[in-house]
Amino acid sequence: MSWMQGIRNSNRWDLTTYKQHLPYMAGFLSILLASIGRSERRVATARYVEGLLLPGRRKFIRPLAERLKVDPQSLQQAITHSPWDDQEVWSALRSEMVPLLEPFDLWVIHERAWAKQGPSTVGVGNQRCGAEGKKAHCQVSLELLVSDGTIAAPAAGRLYLPENWAADVKLREATEIPDAVEFTTKPGLAIELLKEVVRDGVLRGTVIADASYGNDANIRSALLNMDLEFFLEINPELHRAWDFQGTGPHWDKTLQPHSYSLDRIVKTMPLGEWRNCCWLEGDDIPRRTRLAIREIFLEPNASQTPRQLERLWLVVDHPTERAQPYRCYLAHFKDTPREAKCLRLSRCHHYLEHYHRRLEGDLDLTCYQGRSWKGFHHHLVLSAAAYLFTLMVELRSRRAFWSDLKEDIPIDPQIAAEIARFSSVLLGSGSLPRNEPLEAPIELRRRKAANGDGLSLTN
Repeated sequence: MSWMQGIRNSNRWDLTTYKQHLPYMAGFLSILLASIGRSERRVATARYVEGLLLPGRRKFIRPLAERLKVDPQSLQQAITHSPWDDQEVWSALRSEMVPLLEPFDLWVIHERAWAKQGPSTVGVGNQRCGAEGKKAHCQVSLELLVSDGTIAAPAAGRLYLPENWAADVKLREATEIPDAVEFTTKPGLAIELLKEVVRDGVLRGTVIADASYGNDANIRSALLNMDLEFFLEINPELHRAWDFQGTGPHWDKTLQPHSYSLDRIVKTMPLGEWRNCCWLEGDDIPRRTRLAIREIFLEPNASQTPRQLERLWLVVDHPTERAQPYRCYLAHFKDTPREAKCLRLSRCHHYLEHYHRRLEGDLDLTCYQGRSWKGFHHHLVLSAAAYLFTLMVELRSRRAFWSDLKEDIPIDPQIAAEIARFSSVLLGSGSLPRNEPLEAPIELRRRKAANGDGLSLTN
């Protein structure tokens, strides 16, 4: 078995692992939920995270309440109507939990689709999700992930609100969209998330994103202003550039010679500029490509003010067997980039495989039925917390050195009491057989238990 296959197969989240690490959750949730307010609110949100972490499907409020043996109304109130601020929980997650994952060196702008059927859920529509690469009837959330190349964790997230939703007063009222929320493009929303993460002092990494962000001059300008390195995919035919410095700091058509499209620059690169590169995937089979790295001066577009040249690196990943490049990138680095670094940024996306397998496979955290703006964002940050808990458990067992939660953190007594209740009442008397789905109706489970087949009601 290769090392990557070992990572993929190790530490799968299951009920046994959950039981073993349940005591660790008291400190974890005490830190994240400290800003939520009233004790009943903190307990209800802690219960929601407990339910999200239970292996199985159908992470809706009523099935969760049944498994937790609590009143579903308390969960509904805490998620859908309670006035706590999801941004304060995100800030605690970034300040206290994300640093435990260090070192990491990537910030990933990532879209996630939430499939929906009806038209009344906030932000839903027939829209493209970058992660899926196609249109679907869905909600789309934008996330900023931090990664070391093998794992990834969400550090910020927000629902993308399509322009027709932002302009429709009736839809806004029905889904309780705050008045302050206006239409923002996806690149504009990504800039807001980046500013939040920078503000909370998260260890800086190279920002990577697909072409829908890399083609946007505003996001490149914002990244340069925030002094962030980036490696952004682009469509080369949409951009023009020079490959030498202009005569002045500002763009002036009368002073500059003719620019060329990046597509033409790529096609005319001499053979001596290409470097052969090799990497290994999880099956240990060598893959090969060619990289070319050239400094360019990007022509500003009409929307840029002031119209300054962007001094960037053009990176081209073009295997010899392909007629067209695999990817083209615009990059900004503080030092001259090496081929190995650019190859890793272009080809190593195992962190997304790990993220989606855990998020959608093991935990099923994209399953949410609420329709309101507030409910979606409450679920988004609490599902991020649940995912992060499983990731921290995995890394604690995998790493030779692990900087754990602070020893002197005050444990919330209400949260500690809830976890003790959950442990003794729900997890103390066994688990379901491995082939029994968690979402089996409770009547069926009672009937099987009465027949003596060993099925427990405590899962």
